[in-house]
Amino acid sequence: MPKSTQTPSRSGLSVDTAVLLDIFDEPIVFHRSYVPIAGGITAALFLSYAGYACEDLPQEHDGWFTRTQAEWERDTGLTRREQETARRLLRERGLLEERRVGMPAVLWYRVNWARLRDGLERQSRKHWGERLSG
Repeated sequence: MPKSTQTPSRSGLSVDTAVLLDIFDEPIVFHRSYVPIAGGITAALFLSYAGYACEDLPQEHDGWFTRTQAEWERDTGLTRREQETARRLLRERGLLEERRVGMPAVLWYRVNWARLRDGLERQSRKHWGERLSG
């Protein structure tokens, strides 16, 4: 007889171990301040994760990284359509660069950090300028 994978809770109900593993899966860092700059929550989530994805890149990559559509979905929960919309919004705002390389073509991404910094500075002046100008 297989060993139970259920954990009793305080209420007497059992929670499957697999459910607990899903609940306590690694969280994604989401920068709330990106929402107005990126054009929405989905684009801000995509941009937040893109920043995380390129943290430890080798210098010779010059900020370029690659992720498959399946990897984006696995890591962020964003569907294909949500990814495409987020990418379009980020490209239109100059926050994300894309290029296809090789055969078969692989899609590479790079965050435009200077453009993001400019957007964050404009936003912070708008929100805090009067309060901090003394």
